[in-house]
Amino acid sequence: MRPTTLSILLDAPAVHLFGERTTSAGFVLTGTVRLSLRTTTKIRRLYLTFRGEQVISYVPRLQTSTQKTLVTRNKRLAEMTQDLAQPCSAAPEQYTAGTHDLRFAFVLPGDLPPTAELLFGHISYSVQAQLLLTGLRSSCNAEVPVVVLRCPGEGSQWAHAAFDALSVSTQWDNRVSVELGYGSCSVPAGAPIALRVQVSPSEKGFTLLALDVSLKELQSVRACISDSDSDGASESRSAVHRESRVVARKRMAFGTAGAPLDGQDEYSMELQIPPAFAGIQYECESADVKVTHQLTMAVLIKSPEAQTVEILLPAHLFVLPQASIDGVADLPLYELSGCDQLVQSAEANLQPEVLSRSSSHSSHTAVYSQVEVSPADLPPYSLPVCLSCGKEDISVLQCRKAIVRKSQIPPNAEIEDMCASLDQP
Repeated sequence: MRPTTLSILLDAPAVHLFGERTTSAGFVLTGTVRLSLRTTTKIRRLYLTFRGEQVISYVPRLQTSTQKTLVTRNKRLAEMTQDLAQPCSAAPEQYTAGTHDLRFAFVLPGDLPPTAELLFGHISYSVQAQLLLTGLRSSCNAEVPVVVLRCPGEGSQWAHAAFDALSVSTQWDNRVSVELGYGSCSVPAGAPIALRVQVSPSEKGFTLLALDVSLKELQSVRACISDSDSDGASESRSAVHRESRVVARKRMAFGTAGAPLDGQDEYSMELQIPPAFAGIQYECESADVKVTHQLTMAVLIKSPEAQTVEILLPAHLFVLPQASIDGVADLPLYELSGCDQLVQSAEANLQPEVLSRSSSHSSHTAVYSQVEVSPADLPPYSLPVCLSCGKEDISVLQCRKAIVRKSQIPPNAEIEDMCASLDQP
């Protein structure tokens, strides 16, 4: 056994950010750093770092020169440091032999892109612990990966699209209609889904030769493109590089003779979705990366004239974390997280003089910081409270009366009970 061992234990296996594709109320990442010492040890410093990085590299496919140029889009997504053991004086702090469990909490911003294993790179996060000892004793470190997942929030535009039923149909020459259906447009990774296919010819003599369903993953690198028009210059994000792969496929063949189609013939096909990060990537949309999925059903039939026809039905499918599929899509409340800190964007913070304008409500133990500024000056993705309804929601970032909360509300307090107080001047 080494004289000193260091390990990191996370309370949750993954970070779930609920909300739109690129915004949410954030997350409080908690855990324990376990320090095991065989002898009494003097420690100079023990600190933690939450770090996120994006590594992207690709060769543009439209290059005409013989020497290909590699394009990289690497950047640091987040970096937060927290001291767990730092002596107040110049003298090192002394720890006795045994096991010491030190708790930590990182307030993660709500604009982090999700973890992604891409065809042209990756987006990854980790928590790293660094222990600095005194004298000739070697220091040690530990690191654990952190999986960040984005989930549609209740009422969000993303959720409306993801949780509608899947139903697409088409016709061939007004003689055959085909319909593809599933209970939802969202599917979990690592589980089978049962698709329903209905083939309805308008006349006799048609035969079904095969059904072929495939799920394709489309990955894009995006960049800011400037557009100039009569109204002035504008910017939008467009794909500058695309790669794709077929992540799942299932074929049902009916032999050379085929199966006769008598009327409304219905078939069921089970498509196995690969595990996340091992064969498929969750939906992703960030400033630089977009990942989507397209389901395509191919129906091969033979007409009475012995003509072979392939009918295609494309549909958009959302591959989402299990928490979204289970319906756990509400924005987390600070009352349930036990944290009193603001969850802010990694790119913006309120100035101290703005937070100094605060008012307290005598009927509640909450303390608020009134922000008399436009929505553009509010810290993106913090968790505000609307003065008119008292609701916590990312949508009230568009409300000019929104206030940013520095929460001291007791656990399980009802937000609706505060509406009357919030309406008072």
